[in-house]
Parts: sequence; C-alpha cells; structure tokens
Amino acid sequence: MGSNGNLIRFSNFGAQFITVKKILARYTKSQIAKARQVRAVFFDVDGVLTDGRIIYDSEGRELKMFDVKDGLITGHLKKAGFILGAITGRESVAVAQRMNELKVDFCHQGVLDKADVCRKLMQHYKLKPKETAYIGDDLNDLPVFHEVGFAVCPADAPVYIRDQADLVTVAKGGQGVFREVADLLLAAQAKWVL
Repeated sequence: MGSNGNLIRFSNFGAQFITVKKILARYTKSQIAKARQVRAVFFDVDGVLTDGRIIYDSEGRELKMFDVKDGLITGHLKKAGFILGAITGRESVAVAQRMNELKVDFCHQGVLDKADVCRKLMQHYKLKPKETAYIGDDLNDLPVFHEVGFAVCPADAPVYIRDQADLVTVAKGGQGVFREVADLLLAAQAKWVL
C-alpha cells in the first residue's frame, strides 16, 4: 500500500497504479463493511462464471466459455487466504476442468439443495455467515443468499434475485462477475497479493 494508504503498485505492470479509493467508491458503506468480513467466496457457475448458455458440439459434448479475468484473480484471492469453491446444480466435465485449473478448494456439482451444502461447508471451514459470500443468479441460489453474510448476483439476474442481493455487479454473467467481487474484497481488506 502506498504512503497515503490509497495506492497499490502492481510491479508486474510497470508504473501502473490502481487506486483502492476508486475501486471502493462504487460501493455503499454497507457493502464495503460486509466485504471486509468475508473469508470465503462460494459461487454458482452457470450464469456467474459463464453467461448461462449451454452449447453442445456435434458429438454431444457440453461446451462453456469462461472469462480469463475471473480466473486470473482467483490466484490472488488464494494467496490472500480466501476459501473458494463452486456449488452448482448442473454437472459438467468443463466445470470440473475449469475448477481444477483454478485450484479452488472444492467443486460440488449436481447439487439440489445448495443452502444445505453451503451450511455444511461453512461448518467444515468454521465460517460464520458474515465471513461467507455467495454469488448466484437464479431461483436455486436464493436460499443460499439467506445463509451467508454477503449475497451477490450478476447484473443480468432476474429482478427478484437482484432484489434479494446485497450487491448487484455491474458485470453480467460470464463477463467478469467474479473479478468484480474479488476486486472489491481485496480492496476492502487491503489484501492485494502479487
């Protein structure tokens, strides 16, 4: 952190600076306060890390597109000590591969009751609700919103999901939602690890 407490130097990018104050200016005091307490980020995949579309190739294999910016920041969150993992209703080889690449702490697929899995994970990692963020975009994510201290959804989630979230990202699903949340958490906690 810079001498004035507002600047972070990214040595990998030469003289480029990012202003924490500028990142945090987009958020309310309540959102920043919640972000400061988070130790774990659980997330849905379809509609969060992807745009929600499902594509099948000519051999019936499911294809998904992920935003590389979401992947890059995962390593920074891990270095900063965050617990990360997916809780998703669908099962997909592509998701398993991507979560393996990102080296997340867990990847639960084919989950029917996401809130139950969330509670068990919070117990396993000894997390309080206020220490847990969840990013989801649809009806099966709403029960999880009520289990965690910081509920987040993408900009293109249905209005009834957005109404229940503590934070609605500027980004749409598959277009940097996870990155936006990660930037907020790292800025709020002054945990930039390069």
